[in-house]
Amino acid sequence: MVTKKNETKQASKKQVINNQNDTRVVCPNCGAEFDILAQHEHRVKNATVLGVDSGLGTIVLPVSKRGEALANAGIDTSKYFSIHLPTGADQLMKMLDDGKAVPVSDDDPIIQAIMGKGTVPNRNLFRRWVMSQVFHGLACKDYRGHVVGFSEWLARHGYVYQWEMFIEELHVQTKLYGKDGENFTARNRWFNKALALTMANDYIEQLRKDANNRPQHKCKGVPYVTVGHTHYFVSDIEKKLIAPLKGYVRRIEDTKTPTELEDAVRWFWNNAPVKQWSYKQCAEWKDAYKGMGAYATMQNLLRFHGCSFPKDNDFYRQRGLNKMEMLEIAANTYQGGEGWRLFGLMKQMLDENDIDIEEKMEEWAAAKKAKRC
Repeated sequence: MVTKKNETKQASKKQVINNQNDTRVVCPNCGAEFDILAQHEHRVKNATVLGVDSGLGTIVLPVSKRGEALANAGIDTSKYFSIHLPTGADQLMKMLDDGKAVPVSDDDPIIQAIMGKGTVPNRNLFRRWVMSQVFHGLACKDYRGHVVGFSEWLARHGYVYQWEMFIEELHVQTKLYGKDGENFTARNRWFNKALALTMANDYIEQLRKDANNRPQHKCKGVPYVTVGHTHYFVSDIEKKLIAPLKGYVRRIEDTKTPTELEDAVRWFWNNAPVKQWSYKQCAEWKDAYKGMGAYATMQNLLRFHGCSFPKDNDFYRQRGLNKMEMLEIAANTYQGGEGWRLFGLMKQMLDENDIDIEEKMEEWAAAKKAKRC
């Protein structure tokens, strides 16, 4: 006869055994435990999704070569892990938002890209070519070998470059809008409708000054100037040369979507009577260029080069923030005419992390050469 006391003792013993056999899945690197199902295991295609009562004890997830390749390619691997199949092979798995895991097959586009090229297109790489441009600008030298600085490097691109670059940026934003809000917001901080209006009005002012300073000729005693292969009476400069451009500015003002903005800016620039290389680049565009360049460069330095966020600033002193959150706050603070401040913060980061710009450029050149061989 089993007494109530014996039943309690046996139940307690059974509970201890079950606790020992409860399935637990832990990370091999940090020991963190993964959330798994509360019910029995079940199968998803060729892989097993485990429950806490699967009776398998503690499982330490192995890291496969595919998992390492994902990490090396800049992919967030926090939801990826590997399991050993009964055949002895490794299976790369991905944890979905609902807590279930599904296998990542070898014909997955990401895996194919990694295994075929050693890299993968990924928006989280944050435009590494921009970082390369920034480094080239910082290391720019004159014919005597003296470093002239980023601003001089940018000025050497000429006036027309600012419009070509800006229009291309707006085109990319039209593709991102509604599909990748995070990336759209990051780029729209600096290159936006407000900048378009500033650039357009800056062009009009430079054109007006240019037209009024051009050599004057006379037709039947009336003075005129030639602008863009067209003759304008001096008295008609505002009415026939400047006024149409102001109409295109109003079109920019009336835009409501990124697509409308791109079209309006293209229309303005296509109808610009002269595209003068010698015009001065718009100060606000240069600031935006520095802001976006600094942001992309700092993203890559923090994510892929083991850099820390610079310490002597208000963003670093805010408690509870990781380095990426500090950067986002700094970027939001230094937009709209203060991109140069973010550029200064980037320079501080380079100094504090002992980043040798020319050495990095030499590494990239060597890697590029080795890839071609």
